[in-house]
Amino acid sequence: MMINSDTFNAAFRNYVFNARWWPWKGSYVNVEPYVIDTTGKLSIVLMKIGDALFHVPLMKTEKIPSELTDRGFCVDDECFLEAEYSPDYLNEFMKLKVSKYVELLSSIEDIKVYVARPLTLESTNSIAVYETNKGTLVLKSYRLLPDVNIETLILKHLARKKYKYIPKVHGLLFIDNLASGILMDYVKGLGDGGAPFYASLLDYLEGRKERYTIGLASKLGVIIGEMHIALNTDSEEDFFGVENVTDRDLTIWINRVEKMYSSGLKRIEKLSINLEKRDREEVEYWRKLAEEAESIIYEAVNYLEKYTRDLYKARTHQDLHLAQMIYVGDGEIDFVITDFEGEPGRNREERLMKEPLLRDIASMIRSYHYLSHAVLMNKFSASRHDASTMMVKNDPTFNWRIRHVIAMTFSYIARVHGVNILGYDENKIVRNIWIYLYPWVVERAVYEFFYESLYRPLWISIPVAGLLEARKYLVAPRI
Repeated sequence: MMINSDTFNAAFRNYVFNARWWPWKGSYVNVEPYVIDTTGKLSIVLMKIGDALFHVPLMKTEKIPSELTDRGFCVDDECFLEAEYSPDYLNEFMKLKVSKYVELLSSIEDIKVYVARPLTLESTNSIAVYETNKGTLVLKSYRLLPDVNIETLILKHLARKKYKYIPKVHGLLFIDNLASGILMDYVKGLGDGGAPFYASLLDYLEGRKERYTIGLASKLGVIIGEMHIALNTDSEEDFFGVENVTDRDLTIWINRVEKMYSSGLKRIEKLSINLEKRDREEVEYWRKLAEEAESIIYEAVNYLEKYTRDLYKARTHQDLHLAQMIYVGDGEIDFVITDFEGEPGRNREERLMKEPLLRDIASMIRSYHYLSHAVLMNKFSASRHDASTMMVKNDPTFNWRIRHVIAMTFSYIARVHGVNILGYDENKIVRNIWIYLYPWVVERAVYEFFYESLYRPLWISIPVAGLLEARKYLVAPRI
């Protein structure tokens, strides 16, 4: 069968439209795949859709494994598998004319892959686990190839800075000078970053002796602080480092909050029409509360405009939360950050923007809120609606959560104080830390509201509950 024949293209389009990573489900998009290089066994297929360039490496195979039925397809008597799940991928990759490998720890020629399997099939990227002569490795391969891949830039930079809270990065894969994958160590953990806190909060709610996790929250503050220091000091690249906040920055951030808020409300109103009666009533209830939270949002916008000029903007993680980490629980490293792609709901300019470093702390505060919500659902066998209602009316998790938020925030401040990356008057920022954090906690909750309206409308209750509690952080203890 000829790759890019009419028969192949038709089968490829059908496979793409049903792929986990395809962003336009339910909508017609004209897909014209083209092969830019092939070894005969491995073919690199690209698709240009608007400004987006998609990358799908396909490996010829006798059959598609049963666990990978939605990661490949067959045409007549030939089958094609997303190539990252084949143990031959790295070897075939190096035979391509358009390929390049940037070695950071190991030469790709020295790596022999014996077994390949998916780490997860729920990701929009391809993430494969390889058993190799170098130990267990992970290849994260991108389906969407941006012209600037912030994750590869950040991981490469942190690796060179010897930042120890990331997986060891063996090397970077490129197709036509665009980053297409990261080869790194597999991190064996005890769960995601929320695992110890989830268990601790459950103990607290059930009246058992609470597992002590305040120290781990403090450790997270140090880990985040050291990441910010590594990203923004002694850098020769403009992509990293601190800068002054400009009027244009403030305009972009304020407009972004207002646009996400209004777009989320419109999206929910449109979607609710097609929901079942019970779901529609719940979504409309939380949409109404979101409308009532307008005063909180615009108060936060005023805080942002008034106080953010005191802060520097710098390179942040951008989408920092507990599920982006692995908890290894070794008493030394404890947490490994594994994902640096940034917020998926952002456009190109927003993804590349520097922001105040406190936004990452605000994102972590919101992550503890999501975790608390999940614990309530488990503890009380509650629906999302009921758990969110509990958090708004009489939140039994707040005292536990605020202790952990305070521990994380104060240890973060202690770590970065004196490094001159927060702002030009660090002492003023430290004394008024919650005033500076407040607008970014609200901004992140608005982002979550917008994101959930796009992908999980029945989840909007969680960020709306977060908006309604945001003012509590204005009266949190000062340093």
